[in-house]
Amino acid sequence: MVFYSARPVQRVRQVVLDVVVLLGCVLAVVIGTTVSGAISGIAAIGTRVNRDGSAFQEQLGKAASALGKVPFAGDAVSQPLREASERAGAVAAAGTEQHDATVRLAHLVGAGVAVVLVVALLLVWLHFRGGFVRSATATARLGRQPAGTELLAVRALTTRPEVTRLGADVVERWRRGDPATVRALADLERRASGLPSGVQAD
Repeated sequence: MVFYSARPVQRVRQVVLDVVVLLGCVLAVVIGTTVSGAISGIAAIGTRVNRDGSAFQEQLGKAASALGKVPFAGDAVSQPLREASERAGAVAAAGTEQHDATVRLAHLVGAGVAVVLVVALLLVWLHFRGGFVRSATATARLGRQPAGTELLAVRALTTRPEVTRLGADVVERWRRGDPATVRALADLERRASGLPSGVQAD
């Protein structure tokens, strides 16, 4: 795979883009974590409801137990308190459920935000860098073929307007199989693809 151009200016731009995307991915994770933490703060409400409800349930339960010991009327007097204690327990359980649901939501939203941002950054990277990587890698592989130099020369003739810089008779010289012309055309194709002249990169 060829990730960076042999041309200094283009290579600097590619490195800068890679660093920006990498930093953006780190920032995306930080943003996702921050969002998750902000939503998780709401879970504290459920924690307080559970704590207060449990404490109230315990107090009512103790009071009901104490009243239940009253002779003759103990059960009748303590029954309302037992029912109130059960309702307090239900409130405490609801607080726990609210806490757990909020924490799950916080994790999902935080992870979702981070994933969306990272995917967006990777799409930007692929848009600006993927084309170069594919083209340069394909050119390097083509150049490693048994007749790679000749194949690159043909591609330069058919796709690169810059071939006119090699002279008005470049096509005629290529037809005659002039080695210098073939090498010059192949090098032109390599340079246009971001590869060093005469080097077959992996």
